[in-house]
Amino acid sequence: MIPIPVDIDAMLSILNLPKEMGENGIFKEHKAIVMETIRTLVLNNHYQDAVRNDYPDDDPFLISFRFGFCFLMLHSTCEFLNLKTLGEGIVKTVGLDQSATELLTGSEIDAFKVNLELRALTGLRDYLNQHGQDRLNDLKPRPPRVIRMGVI
Repeated sequence: MIPIPVDIDAMLSILNLPKEMGENGIFKEHKAIVMETIRTLVLNNHYQDAVRNDYPDDDPFLISFRFGFCFLMLHSTCEFLNLKTLGEGIVKTVGLDQSATELLTGSEIDAFKVNLELRALTGLRDYLNQHGQDRLNDLKPRPPRVIRMGVI
């Protein structure tokens, strides 16, 4: 199997999204953006291998690139998926009687996107170029620093 691009049905399965979402043209439209994003983040020889070579289903290289593609696809499309009409976006809560739903807020979408990008780059970490490594380091959560204060 060629690692990337991942076909839409397989991507929906990996991301645990409903199959009906495959009918949404957004994924096809964003495929080129995701491919270009991956190309700019990984070493060129790894990118060329990922788009040309056939790998067994359990190969770590194949798994890393497939999951990286899927996470970056959701990263690229999640804010647009959330703009759907009531009940069709990325639902945060559903009322007891199913009549009220709450979609993710803008700040929640931003945090979600950071987590998706972090997961994608963490999976691809062995194949990242310097730009990709720098981006991964920027996304990693920093441990809290101790600040000492004194009153004079």
